Amino acid sequence: MNNNQARTLLSIFWIILGIVILTLSVLGILNNTLFGGMGGALIAVGCLQLYRHIKYSRDEDYKERIDIEVSDERNKFLRLKSWAWAGYITVLVEAVASIIAYISKQVLIGQILCYSICLITFTYWLSYMILSRKY
Repeated sequence: MNNNQARTLLSIFWIILGIVILTLSVLGILNNTLFGGMGGALIAVGCLQLYRHIKYSRDEDYKERIDIEVSDERNKFLRLKSWAWAGYITVLVEAVASIIAYISKQVLIGQILCYSICLITFTYWLSYMILSRKY
């Protein structure tokens, strides 16, 4: 089974899972309306992904364009830089939000934000240590 077939099957799985969750929500087995929205979102994402995989397997121009986009060095560089910026921005926004939470006496929210900063920082440190041994 090639990668596109596996992704197609995964898309079908998301559609089926979305239908099951949506049905359970409509029947009242899952009482929270969050599950209805989650089921609908899984169905929509699964359908869109399935469309993309079918188009990829049938349209040669689209396939070539996607393959170039995935393997292009500039795009790889931009993806890595985007993740780096996203990490920096997330840590800074969480730090400011935790200070605001503590000032407004929302201790639990402040603690959760601080724990999130610690988790991100620890993950960064761990990945840095692993990558420094690898490269």
